[in-house]
Amino acid sequence: MRCRANVIVNLRPALGVQAIAEMIEKNVAVIQGNCFGFVLIPLSIGESENPLDYVHKAKTSMDRKKHSLESQCTFYASQLFLKLFGFKGAAKLTQRVTSQTTVALSNVIGPREEISCAGHPLEFVAPTCSGYPTGIMVHVCSYANKLTFTIAVDEGIIPDLKQLGDDFIQSFMLIKEAAHHTKLATKLD
Repeated sequence: MRCRANVIVNLRPALGVQAIAEMIEKNVAVIQGNCFGFVLIPLSIGESENPLDYVHKAKTSMDRKKHSLESQCTFYASQLFLKLFGFKGAAKLTQRVTSQTTVALSNVIGPREEISCAGHPLEFVAPTCSGYPTGIMVHVCSYANKLTFTIAVDEGIIPDLKQLGDDFIQSFMLIKEAAHHTKLATKLD
């Protein structure tokens, strides 16, 4: 079984809330618009004795891919394709690439401090999108030291949504427990 993840990579430098506020205060133009590429990562499926082995392997692979030119090449290639073939051609290319992936992953770095909108504090931020032709789409957003996972699933491919949710929770608990044991073992040494 071949599984691939399509990971969206933001190509803009990360600006914090403070940096944007300073730019607005100094009347510096804040650049708007999308600037992202993607990387394709092969996924290995299987159980290992230590769940952290899988995390370390995935992290190493992600870091290598994110620091390669793959995401920048996909961004510039998509811009070129858009100029040559228009929106319909670019949409067909995007659909072709995304339909060949099993999972789409996106992570968004949110503000570190809690913010409010019209005087009402925001409890959480959960970005997502629809119409993406993969089996599973996972968005991860950090906001005020909390992580929010938004998972969108094609019911035709994953019929038991409750089981998928339970599997996600069980996997995170195994990883958390393994990390806790590793931290304790390191302190004892």
